[in-house]
Order: sequence, then C-alpha cells, then structure tokens
Amino acid sequence: MFQTLEYRQCLLKQSLLFFLEYIAHTSTCQSLCLIAAFINSKMPSTLQPDTLSYKSTVFDFAFHPTENIIATALITGHINCVKYIPGAGNNESLWNVRPSKKSCRGLAFNHDGTGLFTVSKDGSIGALDVNTGNVLIKKPEAHDHPINTVKLLTEYILATGDDSGTIKLWDVRTGSEAMQYSEHDDFISDFDFDSTSKTLVASSGQGTISIYDIRKPNMLDMSANQDDELLSICIVKDRRKVVVGSQEGVLNIYSWGEWGDCTDRFLGHPNSIDTICKIDEDTVATGSSDGIIRIIDILPNKFQGIVGEHEDFPIECIRLSSDKTYLASSSHDDTVRFWDVRYLTSDMDEDDDEEENENEESKSSDKRDGDNDDEAGPNGDMDVDSDDSDAPKKKSNNRRPKRQPPAKNNPGFFDDL
Repeated sequence: MFQTLEYRQCLLKQSLLFFLEYIAHTSTCQSLCLIAAFINSKMPSTLQPDTLSYKSTVFDFAFHPTENIIATALITGHINCVKYIPGAGNNESLWNVRPSKKSCRGLAFNHDGTGLFTVSKDGSIGALDVNTGNVLIKKPEAHDHPINTVKLLTEYILATGDDSGTIKLWDVRTGSEAMQYSEHDDFISDFDFDSTSKTLVASSGQGTISIYDIRKPNMLDMSANQDDELLSICIVKDRRKVVVGSQEGVLNIYSWGEWGDCTDRFLGHPNSIDTICKIDEDTVATGSSDGIIRIIDILPNKFQGIVGEHEDFPIECIRLSSDKTYLASSSHDDTVRFWDVRYLTSDMDEDDDEEENENEESKSSDKRDGDNDDEAGPNGDMDVDSDDSDAPKKKSNNRRPKRQPPAKNNPGFFDDL
C-alpha cells in the first residue's frame, strides 16, 4: 500500500525502536529505552504532520470522523481546530475560540463531523459549528460538578461523566437528559461503548468499573474495588475482554459478563496508565505518566515496543485517526504530537481488502451461474436473488437502523448541526 522509499525507511526505524524497547523491557536495561526514545525524537517528520504547540496544557483532543482535522481543548478554555497535513509547516489553523472562561475538559465530534461537543469545568455542555467555530448552543449547569469526560455513543446519544461520579446520557436532538446514573462516589475517568449490545462501560477514581445498558435506567453491574484509581478503559477481543489502566501502572483485564473481579493482570508500566487507545481487537496503545507510548498485545499479553515519547512529561491523551494513519498524543509539555502508525495497521487493512475482494468475486461468480440457470432445480430451489444463497456473505457491521428525526415543530437542542 505504501511503497515509497521514505515509508520503507520509516518502517525500518520503527522496527529498530521496537527492538531496542523490547530488549530494554525484558532485560530491565533502561539505557536502551532511552536510546530508543532518542532515535524516535530525531526521526524526520516527512511522513507525519508538525507537532501542535500551545502555551497552556492540552486537556483533550478529538479527530474528525472523515477529514484530516483535529480539535484541541485547553486548560484556559480555548478550543482550536487545525487541518493537519504531513510535512514540515503544512498544518493549517482553521479557528480558535473560547466559549467558556473555565477549562475545556473534553471534546467529541458528532456522527458526521459537522458539530463539536464540548464539556467544561463549570459543568456546561456546548456545541460548536466545525466550519466556523461559532457556538450553536450552550447548556449551562448540565452537571452540578465539573465534567471530566465525554463520549458520543450513538448518532443521538451523548454520555458525560463528572468529578462526583455522576454519569448522564443526553438526547442531542432535544437537549434533554435521557438517563442519570449515580453509583460512583469519585470522578468518572473514561468511557467505552459497545454498539452491538448498547453497553456502556465506565472507569472511576474509586477503583471500580460500572456497566450500563443505555436503554435501561439501572446499572447492570459493578466490579469489586481494586484499591487503586482506574484511569482508562477499552473494549477489545470482539467484546470478550475489557482492558483497564490503573494509577499503579497495572493493566487489569476483565472478561465480558464476569465483572466481579479482573481475570488477568499485565504488569510492566513503571507509572500510571492514564490513557488507552485500541489499535485493533488484539492490540492497544497505552499512554503513561512516564511520557512513553507503548504497544501492548492482549491475550497473549505481550509488550511489543514504543511508538514515541514526550520526554519525561505525563501523557494526557492518545487517539487514533479515523483512517488509522496517525496516532496522536497530548502531554503536559503543552503539545500534541503525531506518530505515523501505518506499520501497525497496514497489514490489517490489506487482509480486510483481500477478504472483501474474495467476497465480491464469489458473489459475481454465483450471479453468473444463476443467470445461466434461472429455473427451479430438482429440489425446487432457486439460485437467483435468494437471501439464502450459499455464496459467502460480507460481515455484518451490526449497525442499528437510523431512527426518524423529530418533527420540525419540536425544535431540537442541536438542530443547527
């Protein structure tokens, strides 16, 4: 897919980084880890956009669902929107606004990328026009306490969690509160969501994770207390496992449906695991307070190497771009850095393309056969236009059919989106 000389050179350098970090991890030789980080910091950035630098701490950022656009939220309340382009000096600033004087703690694009949801320390929720940065709507005092995290669950449902442990679900069509859960007594640190079962999982500072069916008003289950702050959460292994990062640097692994206690633990991070990003169903990237971004295989649990580092500054957030080309990371060094991770995702994409091509060829072959024999066979079966054909079918994306929008005479909370 990417056969340029620069890309092959990048792959070679990243392989060297992985090798050095693997030796450092298995032999406890910290000097090799430092060498790997140094090499990575000196790598040319021809395959990745310039680092975004600010004068204050970046609390959160979000990738646009379809375009090469990234939005960043700062502790000052400013929100920046940037079009990122590979190569030195190519990034283009689109707009910079300050909808709140309090810090902006979280961002989430809506389903089609036309709007940007924001949450703030003052407990408010807002929505911005992505094209202009104009404030479309602001809902003050949506929470009684500062909001710490936000996630768009479906096209119409937004989840928010605050510092007191309260979780709220919002219908973005009307701006009304759909559900409220108050089982936690400490801050909500992170969310993840399974669209197939409509299940929301949340990690918290009190040391537990909670599980919710967003169609029901009551919590489904809560794990035992781990006596450790749980800071990040990620669903992997096709919804069979949930990986949770902790303050002590342990990855706790839960089996789906067995929420009482974790079924496995992965040690090795020297500091807290503040953020987790899924690369694929078997692999995650972790951001730690030691400033290093690591790649971890899940079951079998295996440390694979590093993607990059922010020197000694704690990593606040890592995200994967929608096209899986870049992994971005923000840190207390007031920057957002881009890391080209096509070497991690290209094999997976090629496998998917091959499978899709095979399915298309099989369906075309069956259709040609059907055109030559459009009469019922000996058993009365028809080979043409049958949903029960023996031809291999594409994997279902399990998407829920879209619901009808509300009537026009009922003005929506985010109608302008």
